[in-house]
Amino acid sequence: MKLFFVKVPQAMESAVRKCRKHIALAAGFSALVNVLYLAPTIYMMQVYDRVVPTAGIGTLFWLTVIVGVALATLTALDGIRARVMMRASLRLNRLVAGEIMNRLLGRGGKDASQATTQAMREFDTLRQTLGGQAMMALFDIPWTPIYFLVAFLIHPLLGGLVLLGIAILVVLAVVNERRTKPLSDKASSASARAYAMQEKVVGQAEVIRALGMKRRLVERQVRERQSGLKAATDVQFVGSRYNARVKFFRMFMQSAALGAGAWLAINGQISIGAIIAASVLLNRGLQPIEQMVQQWGALSQGRDALRNLATLFEKTEEQVATRTRLPRPVGAVSVDGAVVRSPDGTAILLRNIAMTLKPGEVTGVVGASGAGKTTLARVVAGAIPPDLGDIRIDGAKYSDWDADELAAHIGYLPQDSGLLPGTIAENISRFADPDGETDISEAVIDAARMVGVHELILKFPHGYDTVLGQDGLVLSTGQAQRIALARAFYGKPRVIVLDEPNSALDSEGEAALARAIAVAKQDQAAIMIVAHRAAILATADRLVVLDGGVVADDGPREAVLERLRKKVEEQKVVSMNERRNG
Repeated sequence: MKLFFVKVPQAMESAVRKCRKHIALAAGFSALVNVLYLAPTIYMMQVYDRVVPTAGIGTLFWLTVIVGVALATLTALDGIRARVMMRASLRLNRLVAGEIMNRLLGRGGKDASQATTQAMREFDTLRQTLGGQAMMALFDIPWTPIYFLVAFLIHPLLGGLVLLGIAILVVLAVVNERRTKPLSDKASSASARAYAMQEKVVGQAEVIRALGMKRRLVERQVRERQSGLKAATDVQFVGSRYNARVKFFRMFMQSAALGAGAWLAINGQISIGAIIAASVLLNRGLQPIEQMVQQWGALSQGRDALRNLATLFEKTEEQVATRTRLPRPVGAVSVDGAVVRSPDGTAILLRNIAMTLKPGEVTGVVGASGAGKTTLARVVAGAIPPDLGDIRIDGAKYSDWDADELAAHIGYLPQDSGLLPGTIAENISRFADPDGETDISEAVIDAARMVGVHELILKFPHGYDTVLGQDGLVLSTGQAQRIALARAFYGKPRVIVLDEPNSALDSEGEAALARAIAVAKQDQAAIMIVAHRAAILATADRLVVLDGGVVADDGPREAVLERLRKKVEEQKVVSMNERRNG
């Protein structure tokens, strides 16, 4: 199925089919609208040919009433078809918006382009195109033959003029498309880059001010916008030239129709009324094509938006509607041959990783910066899938689970806490549905007490109902990390992955974290901790050492630490010998 001459993504086809009734209804109204547009032409012919020669006032009155009713009906139908297409765009939003967000969040931004990350903006552009004047012009174009057929009935010369005018405008429209398409693609790409950069810059406003980067980044953002605006302006300049040519040819052909009609009337081949009718017919016949050329920018934006949505759907897997529900896992996790590439595919972040997490055991992951620790944590937590290899829980692949059901059994703390706009209780409960779970409040408080943050939360203005976000309470880094820890332990998950969990904690917070890990370990949860600070690693039973994206060592904590100490001592001896020899 194609829309705007672009193949509709398979996942959107069913939604588009459900909007077919709206499109068919609007097309039917368009047929009636274009037939009714003949009413003024017929009215003029009757006035000049019948009313004026006979001074028929009664005839003029009834003709005026009839044309008034026809124009009122035309106006009503024109408004209705616009409302119908707007309804179609709203229905498309109900059917597709959730799936787009689902796919965006399903990949977590992995291997997503700038266009796909702004998929909702692209989708809104597509909806606006469907309900806009560009779509109305597309509906009117198939009915333009009506006008030159009527013109042919009046006289073949007039029909030929209408046909010639349509042919000229079609050629101009095609040339306009070929000239503006590459410029439009460039403008769309530049605009996406500028908006993406702007969002990142605004999101780091405090850091930018503190480090004195504001002026330079403002200048850089202005340059990015100028690049996008220049590309968009080039499209408008080219389009305006063709719009001017289209307008010239339409006006010239309208005048030519008047001249041709006058010549035919002088020679007695048509009536006086047909002179005016010919001009009106030609004007109306060319109007949809002129509108399409004027709206070509909107059509191009809609087509580009659909193409970008198709890219998003191609890069993300379709969610399986129903899966066999697996039992609550024990928490035995195995990673076998996991390989993870960078988003742009130019680097390998993890190479052939093989490791296990056992219930009731704490596994520490250590290594130098850039060794791949955070990437491994994201893989084990299910935040991103490996490009190669398998990751299993109790023998079942992560992909065999419904993503949300599996996530309910995994607790994950990222480095940046990742709290979202909402209340503290909503963040800790992972925005669980109160109607679906009656013990949410109790579970939230249990998780907060487990990590020692319950008393802290009660000191906030509204306790657990305190709203976080730009319009709510702004937490310190340590406070945010402690609340995010409560979220990780919420619901007593069977697998707990903590990435630098004590990076922003004071001694009291570290003590509470150690107690929480001990409780989860006693509850037979499999725990993985990525850390640099040694204090938290005292609770580890095993250590996995990463180096350059590969497992350099794996074993009991004391044995691994002893090997690391020996390695450091050997490196010191080698370094001292090199300095002596040097």
